[in-house]
Amino acid sequence: MDNNSIKNNICKFRKQKNMTQEEMAGLLGISLTAYRELEKGSTNVVSQHIITMAELTNSSSEEIVLGYKPSQIDNSVRLQEREQEFTSRITTLEKRICELETMVKVMTETIDSKNEIILMLKKRLSEDK
Repeated sequence: MDNNSIKNNICKFRKQKNMTQEEMAGLLGISLTAYRELEKGSTNVVSQHIITMAELTNSSSEEIVLGYKPSQIDNSVRLQEREQEFTSRITTLEKRICELETMVKVMTETIDSKNEIILMLKKRLSEDK
């Protein structure tokens, strides 16, 4: 978002509330000249006053910066996309966990079998002595 868009939005929201530059400057506690500089975009102090200007014009700071009201639909769509992404990741991880559990079970059975063989061999060795 460039400074030009922000200054246009500041002016637009002020005019929508039928406020003069003088009224807005007074409410912000700055001089008329300083406020005119804000609307011209020739000052870097816009960020210091955006929240107050938003409150005075019954808008949000996002509206002033973006020039439109951010849509909650956009947020819900993004939320659904993230949910699907995480659901997919969870499913993949659950499958991997099952694979690893199966491997652990097979290895445990293999170890148990080897232990039995070792015990049998030790028994046979002790009998042969």
